[in-house]
Amino acid sequence: MIEPLPPGRARLIGPYQLLGLLGAGGMGEVYLARPAGSADPLGGLVALKTVRAELDLDDGFRIRFRREIDAAGAVRSPHTAALVGGDAGGRLPWLATEYVPGPSLAEAVIRGGPMPEPVVREMGAGLAHALDDMHAVRVLHRDLKPGNVLLGADGPKVIDFGIAQAFDATQLTRTGVVVGSPGYISPEHVNGSRALVPASDVFCLGAVLAFAATGRGPFDDSDMAAVIFRIAQGEAELSGVPPQLRAVIEECLHRDAGARPTPRQLAGMLLSEGRAAGEPFPWTDAIRGQLAEHAAGARAVVEAAAPSAAAPPVPSGAPHPGGPALAPTPVVPVAVPGDRQGNKGLWIALAAVATAVCVVLGAVLLPGLFEGDGGGDGNAGGGVRPTASASDAARTKAGPAVIPGADAGHTGDFGAAATDVSAKPADYKAWKAKVENGPVKCVLAGASLACGGPRRITVLDAANGEQRWRTEPGRAGSGPASVAAVIGTTVYAFQDGALVAFGLDDGARKWREPLPEGARVTDSVQSGGVLYYATRAAATGAARILAHQLTGRQTRKWDKPWGDPADEAELSFADGRLVAVGDGVTVLKGEDGARLAAIGAGDLTCRTPVLKGRELLCAGSDGLTVVDVTAPQNRRSVAAGVDIAYRPAVSRDGKVVVSSRTRVYAFGLADGRQYWATYDDVDGGLNVSGAPVLAGDSAVVLGEQGIGAFAMDSAGEADGTGSSLPTEWPGGPGARHDPASVSLILRGDAMFVGFDDGTVVSVHAP
Repeated sequence: MIEPLPPGRARLIGPYQLLGLLGAGGMGEVYLARPAGSADPLGGLVALKTVRAELDLDDGFRIRFRREIDAAGAVRSPHTAALVGGDAGGRLPWLATEYVPGPSLAEAVIRGGPMPEPVVREMGAGLAHALDDMHAVRVLHRDLKPGNVLLGADGPKVIDFGIAQAFDATQLTRTGVVVGSPGYISPEHVNGSRALVPASDVFCLGAVLAFAATGRGPFDDSDMAAVIFRIAQGEAELSGVPPQLRAVIEECLHRDAGARPTPRQLAGMLLSEGRAAGEPFPWTDAIRGQLAEHAAGARAVVEAAAPSAAAPPVPSGAPHPGGPALAPTPVVPVAVPGDRQGNKGLWIALAAVATAVCVVLGAVLLPGLFEGDGGGDGNAGGGVRPTASASDAARTKAGPAVIPGADAGHTGDFGAAATDVSAKPADYKAWKAKVENGPVKCVLAGASLACGGPRRITVLDAANGEQRWRTEPGRAGSGPASVAAVIGTTVYAFQDGALVAFGLDDGARKWREPLPEGARVTDSVQSGGVLYYATRAAATGAARILAHQLTGRQTRKWDKPWGDPADEAELSFADGRLVAVGDGVTVLKGEDGARLAAIGAGDLTCRTPVLKGRELLCAGSDGLTVVDVTAPQNRRSVAAGVDIAYRPAVSRDGKVVVSSRTRVYAFGLADGRQYWATYDDVDGGLNVSGAPVLAGDSAVVLGEQGIGAFAMDSAGEADGTGSSLPTEWPGGPGARHDPASVSLILRGDAMFVGFDDGTVVSVHAP
């Protein structure tokens, strides 16, 4: 919600007193603020955007910032947040927009689930009117997404939610840079068109409405390249959208910009009749509850802030040099939803978001926009690393997949999402389920857990372990079933001698491609919408490595022989390179399978390999051998003397965690420095060991009998941060299991564990 002001932060910017931090990005910060010295502490609240004080601002930045103020000030609409004031020439440039307590559409759907069709239509009509008002003054939004729609008490408001994205939107246009958020950008964005048009915003709005109706974006995918490809090819996933609403959204998502409706036409298609005067906006009870939370949070921050002396005011309505006249700050009473007394003392200004910049729009004022000259280069922006999922890590039913090993390189770093409780499936509780009689390994996709076992694929509800669907068992002797990937709403699995695509929701088979007769899959890894897998023929023993495009047009990309004598391959992928480890090491180019490098059989011991960028970590009885896969003769040792028993884990900041049978250690990957180790008990009773993974700032160790967690910033002896002996463990608390045979996923402060007896368990992380 609203965070306290950072230590050392100035309390006044321009004529405003800062009250709390709404959000921050790489270049900017956004604060809840009020006019300094105001007699009414609850009046005139704004969201104030400024730049970080440590940045060196050149004249070009100030020009771009002024352009942002101009664009925001040009728009006058009840469906957008109006600009209140701004100064591009001060020591710290700033702009202020109206503030309203309320969730973004993204937050509302994540917390409360998809919206009913009538609410989606009412909201969509309001957003269409917002676009119509913007386009009337030659302003394109260019980054409309669920996070840029604020749900106010009186309806939706279009704003620019992403802090870093808003600052990027102030940049002068540059060739070769795509503006917008993957999954909510138009084909014109994707194809690098120099002339984005009003219909581009309509396309984005169609994707936003699909998210509101289903809880997922129509182009959501676990890989950014796949998202871009699906948009370019017009492959929208609209299952779950009510039929009549789906027809409207399909019109918005037409690949041909000229075939899309105008915003005004779209408003009519969504809602034939408007609400009666004075009739409240028909939000659901869940959304009204969120509105109440935001209003109460803002009031608490305001009431806790000490009053400040008055600062020099910005003249109400006075024009800035070269810019439009600024609207005076409106002061509007807002009753907290659900409070029958109306909370008459609470006065809060309208429009903008409680966690972001309210620039009205991360837009650029484009001269000649509707005359067909393109108004300059449409490829502005950039600088923000986009995420693959358009729903911002969509904690939804068809969210981005989380795999054992965390990524295609098997680094074991599950990141901050592993400890973020908001990423936990709704209504989660610890659970235990028996899937098959034999080893089981699962992939987490939002609220679903797709598991492969000895003979079939089973999909469970990740919140409670209840079975959603399962396939018929494969033929005897056809080998175990395995989940190769989950992308969007499709499960890709090897079963019964074939690569098969199933619908995540219902298990309906989409397509099936048989493997060569008698071939078994020894390993697979997915990256960028491409599945790489190794096979070995039962009759001849011949081994091959193949690449299959899963997204877009499903087709085999390449098929190469693999001459390694090992029965099994271990595949990993990073930076466009596929590494196959057997008795030797083979490095292939992911794009076409061309051989890039190799290490001969017997030249290197490489058990439980991990690929971190160009570095291959090979565990052995005397520590790690780190190999540069672009120049395999370049090798170095880390953790010398440690007999590594389990697959290592490597953090984003370059620490590697390894475990012997008795202790766990953390080393610097680059310099080999030992940071910490667990307690060394000569009697063995207090020793800790097991398979390590990383979750936020902790190393989580899955041991033979339970789970332990240690602070990654420990020094010397490891600082334990938690441990547990889950009652859900097969055999009961303390029952022994080989950590090397257990698969583990962490997400949302929960663990999802697959055991070799076919049991799947989910428990809270320690």
